[in-house]
Amino acid sequence: MPEPDLIEIFVRPIHDAGIEYLVSGSVGCMFFSEPRLTLDIDIAIAMPDDALSQLSSIFLETGFYCPPPDVLICENRRECRGHFNVIDISTGLKADFYPSRTDPFFHWAWENRRRADYPHGPIFYAPPEYVLVWKVTYYREGRSEKHLRDVRRMIEVSGGEIDNALLEAELDHRGLIDTYRSMLAQ
Repeated sequence: MPEPDLIEIFVRPIHDAGIEYLVSGSVGCMFFSEPRLTLDIDIAIAMPDDALSQLSSIFLETGFYCPPPDVLICENRRECRGHFNVIDISTGLKADFYPSRTDPFFHWAWENRRRADYPHGPIFYAPPEYVLVWKVTYYREGRSEKHLRDVRRMIEVSGGEIDNALLEAELDHRGLIDTYRSMLAQ
């Protein structure tokens, strides 16, 4: 039996529904570096409150856990760092959704998204600068070696694709520039 596919389970349905999203996190990192094991997928989304109910019709309760509408709306309205997840009941795989409709950096990333073509159609990935900013954010919070490795490998493999001035400006804006530089020095 083939391995479950995070893209087909979680991303393909929201892409086909026309939702504005970007694959980021570890799966986004792999797009710019190398494969590694992950059991979830991070997806930044930009949806108005009244469209969030669409997720319940995409991820039906017969096959998925999807938070109730009031939770989706609450997370969507957070000024910063809203989050909810959807779980595929048959596999236990999870998608972490990050509502980002008010984040100017998300809007920049959406305008600069990368498209990857798969047998069942295209998927949108966040640009490397966006993925790196969030990897540095999560590294600062938890000091997880996986984020450190991901950042280093992205720079090694895709360094030529990265706008370093833009990346450093956004990291500086978010108070992350020292963390980033210490990550590179380790």
